Amino acid sequence: MAKPKLIIIGAGVSGITTALTLQSLGYDTSVFTAEDPNQIANKNHHPELASLFPSASVIPHTVNASTQRLENIFKTSQSFFYDLRKHTFPGITTHKHYEIFEFNKKKPAYCEWMLNWRAIGESDDKFIPRRKSRQSLYGWRFDCIFADWPLYFPALVKCYRQSGGTITLKKLTPDEIGKLPAPIIINCAGAGSPFLFDDPGDEQLLVRGHLLHQPDRPLITNDHGEILSYNYTPGTSVYADLQGNPCDVYCYPRKDGWYIGGSRQTGRLDGDKNWSGEEFRGDSYSIDDLKIPAAIVDLNREILEESYQLSFDVSDETESMLGYRYIRAPQNGLRLEEETLGSKRVIHNYGHGGAGVTLSWGCALEIAQKMAAKQATETAAQVLKQIEKDI
Repeated sequence: MAKPKLIIIGAGVSGITTALTLQSLGYDTSVFTAEDPNQIANKNHHPELASLFPSASVIPHTVNASTQRLENIFKTSQSFFYDLRKHTFPGITTHKHYEIFEFNKKKPAYCEWMLNWRAIGESDDKFIPRRKSRQSLYGWRFDCIFADWPLYFPALVKCYRQSGGTITLKKLTPDEIGKLPAPIIINCAGAGSPFLFDDPGDEQLLVRGHLLHQPDRPLITNDHGEILSYNYTPGTSVYADLQGNPCDVYCYPRKDGWYIGGSRQTGRLDGDKNWSGEEFRGDSYSIDDLKIPAAIVDLNREILEESYQLSFDVSDETESMLGYRYIRAPQNGLRLEEETLGSKRVIHNYGHGGAGVTLSWGCALEIAQKMAAKQATETAAQVLKQIEKDI
């Protein structure tokens, strides 16, 4: 019996991953998208397209979901990423990642899910990121998967197309959903979802982040050749939001340079994509006509010089970016559920916050498992086998 045709809305990482997963299981899929991320030259014209801006570390940062649900999805996703790495899928590497604080910090639940987790006080680690003026530090390190975005995402799209999937450029309206030529619609529209479907949540929140790309910079490694990355949170007197909450900065090395941040400002978008929400005050740098919080530059410069003897200065080549992450709601923001709209079965897959890449395979495989009525391990194995052919 032929499997039903499926339409996936959204060509970001969640949409393409879900489409590739289902196409690999024998479904006839097509992705509908208003914008093709691979064809956008000026990212800052489309800050709502989260897949243009990921740090792409497989860590469940900035996502709202129950702990048990998040753990299950994350572990599935993490495991599949490691399988992709074994099969040399383009852009999949591992980092020794540090999360460091200048104050005592309770570890989040996800630390228990990360490989080779260790509190920094348990070893004499000379590669701990630090500022020159700080001696007492708290935090941990662990191994994490990293998707080198300029390599990984184009390979993901290519793999989907080679498997027989199609991508259609079309901006949909709510009235057109019921007319789409497929009985099953999978909504991966991210921040565009509330403009296409009724959302049961009271709040539709985004987190805005300032980012820098510093090209032609070396990978940061330790004595064992392991790539290093970090999130670093100083005290509130150094870097904080308008409510006085501590803010972190970070650095993720990629093959094409360093990906540096960051800020986390909560707000909303209206129908014309206008931002209303938190702003930042204080010193800033003007880079490519964007105001970047000075702490992003100054703290990362100090950390990179003190910890790794590497210089960091804003230059003509430095690219500044401003992107949004759709967290949806303070509680249970992740929406991975289905509903019936007229004659259509609609499966929602959005609200991943800053963990879109992180949860991409876990969410896709959960949808596939329900549709194919197979065990999770069997579903993952079948998808991986198909991807091997298309790499």
